[in-house]
Amino acid sequence: MKWLVFVLIIGCFVPGAYADESIKETIQQQLSAERLDDAEDTVEDWVKNEPENAEAWHIRGIVMAQQAQDSFFSALSYAGKSVDSFEKAVELEPGSLEYRTALLQFYMMAPSIAGGDDEKALAQIEAIKEIDAVEGAFARVKYLQHHEKEEQARKLVNEILAEHPNNADVLVYLGFQEQKDGNYEKAFSFFEQAAEGESRKGEASVMALYQFGKTSVLAEEHLDKGIVALQQYLDAELPDSAPKAHWANFRLANCLP
Repeated sequence: MKWLVFVLIIGCFVPGAYADESIKETIQQQLSAERLDDAEDTVEDWVKNEPENAEAWHIRGIVMAQQAQDSFFSALSYAGKSVDSFEKAVELEPGSLEYRTALLQFYMMAPSIAGGDDEKALAQIEAIKEIDAVEGAFARVKYLQHHEKEEQARKLVNEILAEHPNNADVLVYLGFQEQKDGNYEKAFSFFEQAAEGESRKGEASVMALYQFGKTSVLAEEHLDKGIVALQQYLDAELPDSAPKAHWANFRLANCLP
């Protein structure tokens, strides 16, 4: 059930205005310690006590996905509970991009026997697009990549960039692609633009600083700028999904003479 590992555990445990932070912290600690049965008990009590809490159902989906990954005989049962939970979260808060994205990932990554569904995935992409055009377009990019349609995905990214030239999320994505392909000068350019760009949650601009520094190390070029970027990164409020400070310090040490 390795298909269930789709970057949910860390990225989706983010503060919410109506969330019971102590419960979330308890579940996160239990998952980190691989006490999955305890996490299941905690989240089941949460949804029982707060059946209209979308975040509780969303996190139940995460816990059940982890249980499915670690289970053999009960994997399909847990997968069913996971997708039911993600669907319930979307039903309660249909305007949440986070909840719809998690549901999309499940539909897209899971085999059909476990609840995966290509048509439902496409429906979620359209729903995300209605909420945020850029996020919807990026959801389509990930869908195309999942189906190994890289040329179409890249074409769509370029179209998004043409329409939203200052969008940091797009610029960081393109920077990643160029960095991966060893085209470091192009990567520098995209990350530099992204650091000054705009993104829905503001995370991409911060990520661009780290990636500029990392690219400096990989290319062994623009080390002075890389040092400045990494220092700015360390001074920033780091998103939960961003590389930890020790990684930035590691990159910084590699930039120093």
